Amino acid sequence: MKIPPGTGLLLVGSGLYWVLSGPLIGWFSVLNPAQISLSQMGLTVVLITGVACLVLGLWIIPIDLEQLSKLFSRSDGWIFTIPIALVVADTYLTLIGLSKGNWELNPFVASAVQIGPWAVVPFVVSYMALSEGLALEMLSIGRWLFGVARASRFMPFALICGAASFGPVSNTELLAFPGAGPGSYFVGIVIEMVALSAGIYLHFRRTRV
Repeated sequence: MKIPPGTGLLLVGSGLYWVLSGPLIGWFSVLNPAQISLSQMGLTVVLITGVACLVLGLWIIPIDLEQLSKLFSRSDGWIFTIPIALVVADTYLTLIGLSKGNWELNPFVASAVQIGPWAVVPFVVSYMALSEGLALEMLSIGRWLFGVARASRFMPFALICGAASFGPVSNTELLAFPGAGPGSYFVGIVIEMVALSAGIYLHFRRTRV
């Protein structure tokens, strides 16, 4: 059975996330028992699931690394690093926002920041693996939907990059315009997300690769 490209990275990313989330859930449960409460058995299941995903992902990840090597070696290979760049930008801007007292919606991210670099760095690696894995999946779906001869096959990749930009774009607007109203804030985010998706797609249509 052929393993779809991106599966290894997705498993590694999710495995890292769950392995890290186990102790963070326990730590967060002690601090906020009203919001999150999980038994020791539940924490063990989370940890076992994470380890299983991580082991399986590392076993099949060479397939994804080979695909990424081919993509990065293209003349426009930089464009396939956009998911990684968005993760790095989102993390960096989130850390700046938290230092200024902004609220982080993901309690695990907020908890990881409070614990220190040993938790933040693996989370960033996890998100990078998940982002690149999803990007490879979207490229595969695009080829399946539109074939390999049309630039339209890159449309799913462009759309997922636009969706992934929500984090860094929203953090940027929040830092740049802290007093902006919800309406203008939302419109600005949507415009920038659409602009990124359209820019990536038009690049592939223009190059006709």
